[in-house]
Amino acid sequence: MKELAIGTMVRFGIPPEESFRRLKSLGLDSCQLATVPDDYLYGQEGRDNTRRLRDKIEEYGIEVTSLFLSFPDQDWKDWRNSIGLVPPRTRAARLVRACRSADWARELGIVQIASHVGCIPEDSASEAFRSFVDDLRPFVRLLGANGQILAYETGQESVAVLKRTMEAVGEENQGVNFDPANLLIYNHDDPAVLLRELGDRVVHLHCKDAVRPAPGEELGRETRFGEGATNFRELLRALYKLGYRGPLTIEREIAPGAELDRDLVQAVELLKTLKEGLNS
Repeated sequence: MKELAIGTMVRFGIPPEESFRRLKSLGLDSCQLATVPDDYLYGQEGRDNTRRLRDKIEEYGIEVTSLFLSFPDQDWKDWRNSIGLVPPRTRAARLVRACRSADWARELGIVQIASHVGCIPEDSASEAFRSFVDDLRPFVRLLGANGQILAYETGQESVAVLKRTMEAVGEENQGVNFDPANLLIYNHDDPAVLLRELGDRVVHLHCKDAVRPAPGEELGRETRFGEGATNFRELLRALYKLGYRGPLTIEREIAPGAELDRDLVQAVELLKTLKEGLNS
């Protein structure tokens, strides 16, 4: 993997070839794939689509740095009860899908498997916490057997809860997909707290910005990269001093169109500038 490779998230709602052309137009050659659909995972159709995807990755010279897991039945309007692998009602089916997705990623040489695991129970002595950890551990072990790592996407839990969870699972192949904007959006710790407690476990960095919730609001708001309150410049400097050389993946969660294109160009230029200043 190239050091501090600048890339973007590529979602399957747009044909991959179109996304790869867009990457190249920005002068980029890496991406994080997100939410692989059924028609890539299963049956002859899945094998054919995966073969075509592999061919396009090679044709365009794209490095896929990670696969981001998501689940089709998630309801983001009910994010406390519906997201990731925590909800008991959907956990078994989602773990099966996660295992299949990880095996699919291994076929493409993808080592990092990232995910919002959900709203982890805060009481580590509770049955809810223990049962989640007991169910998650075999998945992490499967990733280990595949030569892969689980990268927890930050945001929906405090840094302390995330750290306790990783310790309770107890496997070495666990890391952090650090999204500093999410910590603000979900109104948890300052991103600098994560660097202090888990900075050495960061394996992927989402380049996204945000502000905390306004008075009376539950969630914060994403902003253009560099215009929020993450203090991203200092975060990147601190990570670099800790030895981080992993991907810099731009995530901008707005609809495709001219605004998104402008924001991506702006983010790429800002990241290039920040990279140039890391050794100064």
